[in-house]
This record gives sequence, C-alpha cells and structure tokens, in this order.
Amino acid sequence: MSKFSFKNLTATNKKKLAIGLAVLVVAVGGVVFAVYKNKPAEAEPPAVVKKKIQSPVNVIPVSERPYMALEPSADGRYITIVVKEVKKPASELEYEMEYQTGSMLQGFGGLISLSKLPVSERKLFGSQSAGGAITYHEDIKGGNLLAQFGGNEAYAVKSAWRYFENGKEKASKFTSQDNKFSLSNTELSKYSYLVIYNSPGYPGEVTGELLSDPYVVSAERSLQTSSSNFTVSFRSSDEAAKIMGYDGSKWLEMDASTADGLVTASGPIMEVYLLVK
Repeated sequence: MSKFSFKNLTATNKKKLAIGLAVLVVAVGGVVFAVYKNKPAEAEPPAVVKKKIQSPVNVIPVSERPYMALEPSADGRYITIVVKEVKKPASELEYEMEYQTGSMLQGFGGLISLSKLPVSERKLFGSQSAGGAITYHEDIKGGNLLAQFGGNEAYAVKSAWRYFENGKEKASKFTSQDNKFSLSNTELSKYSYLVIYNSPGYPGEVTGELLSDPYVVSAERSLQTSSSNFTVSFRSSDEAAKIMGYDGSKWLEMDASTADGLVTASGPIMEVYLLVK
C-alpha cells in the first residue's frame, strides 16, 4: 500500500479535503456549544451579608453602659479592644471601628462573645492580602468605636478615641479627642504609643452627678508602674466639680482646684478618670 501524502493529491482533491475538514470543525463546535448551552448553571456561593448595627446609639444611661478600654501594641501596629465590665446583660458584642490614617479613613469590624469577662480582641492597623502580605497603615490619629451589645435587649454605644505616636515627639502632655481632658507627666515622654479613650461606661459605681465622659489612658506598656504624680485636667467652670480616679479596685476623690475653666488635680496614675459633682 502506497504511503499517503498531501502533496500527491490533485488540486481538486485538496480543495474537497479542505472543505470536508472545515465542515467537520463547524459540526464539532456546534455540538460542544449545544452541550455547554444546555448545561445547568452552577450555583454561585451566597454573598456574605454584613449585619448592620441598628440599635439606637447612646440612649441608655452612662451608669448602665459597658466599661471598655483600647490598648496599643508594643510596635504600634495593632490595637486591642477590651471589654472589662458589662452592667446591662449581653451575650455578644458586634463592633465597627473607624480610624483616620493620614488623610484617609479606614476601619474594621468584628464579633466578640461575652460569655466570659474580661475579654479582648487584637486587630491590625492595616490590611492583609490572600497571600499573607501585610500593608501597615501609618500616621494613625484616632477615630470612633461603635459597639452593639446583643442579648434579650440589644443596645449600642459609640465613643471617640485619640491615638498618639510619641516615638519621635517625646511629648509629656496628651489631650482627648474632644479636648475636654488632658494628662501630663514627664514620664509619659518615655512611651511610644498612647491612647485616650472616651469609654462608654465606667467600672463599679460612682456617687454624684456625672459631668464628663470616663477617660481611659493606656500605652504600649503599663502606666501603673510609675510612682510619680500625674497632672490631670478637665474643662469645666463648675466650682462644685470633683475629679474621681479609679485605681483598679476603688474610686478615689482627687484633691482638685478650679481656675480659668479648668479643674485640675495631681496624684498617682489612675486607670479611669471622670468628673462629678
């Protein structure tokens, strides 16, 4: 049997063979298209729906609000949300944190079980890709924390916080975001990262009429190790105003004076400060 060669075909046969191959390709393509067209569409994965915090914000009395804190990490790349005390029963906390980084607004959210207190959650100031690469946000200035507590009766609180990167500035005085509270001491210049947080609530019970937010000051390491006195000031012209400090176990009245719209006191560092009368 002679070996087939395309070169041995006549021009007419070459033309017929080319036409036949073209027809075959079209036919096969049509079958494939028909099968693909009639194939049932694969179900798409359900979209992840993020719950929105809908409870009225800051409507419950301050005396019933949770006592919380924000703590910066040693490298300033993370912040820890701490729920220390919940006075109004709740089983979980859903939160939305927003913060300013340079001229941009960033944020993150989460859900924390409140089955055991205190409880904390550490979050990144930045973003992480699917491959694990981390982009850190720079020039953090502070923001707001919106927290919804779920249970038999849901409620939500929102409060401000201010962030300080003090590694280069070596400042010794720091003021809250609302400019109503400040804390100063030369030892503060030794800390690289500090947060002043307007906590929604306060620990334990306080006697008297509340005149300010509770202010919680934290740093990348404990401030309570200092033995020197810190100067604390509140903006208020009420001569009956008293500065109260929580030392970790009880509330203490600080020896304060009022002048030029400021109530000022000096004493050991406290975990929480507030103004009452």
